[in-house]
Amino acid sequence: MSYRVYFNLSAGLKEPITVPKGTLKDIYEHIKDAETQLGFETEQYRDNPKHWKSTQPKEGVSDDVYCQVAEEHNRFVRWLYELFGRCSETPSKDGEVITPEESARFWHGLADIVVPHSRWTRDYFVNRMNAFYEVMRGREEEGIIFEAPKLTEKQASAVINIFSSILDTHDVRLDVPKGHDYIAAMDDGGYAWCEKCGAVTWDDAMNCAKKNCPMREEFEIKGD
Repeated sequence: MSYRVYFNLSAGLKEPITVPKGTLKDIYEHIKDAETQLGFETEQYRDNPKHWKSTQPKEGVSDDVYCQVAEEHNRFVRWLYELFGRCSETPSKDGEVITPEESARFWHGLADIVVPHSRWTRDYFVNRMNAFYEVMRGREEEGIIFEAPKLTEKQASAVINIFSSILDTHDVRLDVPKGHDYIAAMDDGGYAWCEKCGAVTWDDAMNCAKKNCPMREEFEIKGD
């Protein structure tokens, strides 16, 4: 498994880049918002590039805010990286130019924010597991690349269940519904558990063709 580093190992642009108008304003506003909500501070040693002192939030920031801001920030970083890649090959017409000197002023704010597991919210946990599942199925997600042969739905589901036995502190109970290729949660009704069929969606359970399926029989009794 490998990870795209995005902006983490660089200090700024090497050449000027022409991006859509408003991009620079969006960058500064996004970074300011993240720093304000989480209380991040920057520091600089001599001529080295400035950087965030820490990506741990200030005291009093709730887990909900921490996870939400981190997720939005990391999504923004990936979007911006892809935008810069496109614009380096095809500059935006009538756009604005970002110079290497200008990029050095905000580059510190493009670092990933990693939330420690102890502060994961229910939704943050689900999103991480969804990303891992997609990666194991051979689909790059969040810059994570699965370099081994992709796993089957059943195999990927089994790995997610192993992760969940350690990481699922919210009793979400993730699984892959039979016949589908995505992770669902039991706690929000994403699937039901059938003692004969395993994890199934409610629609599939109602229309199950398996003989003596207890879930289908339960629906039929309630329907009567």
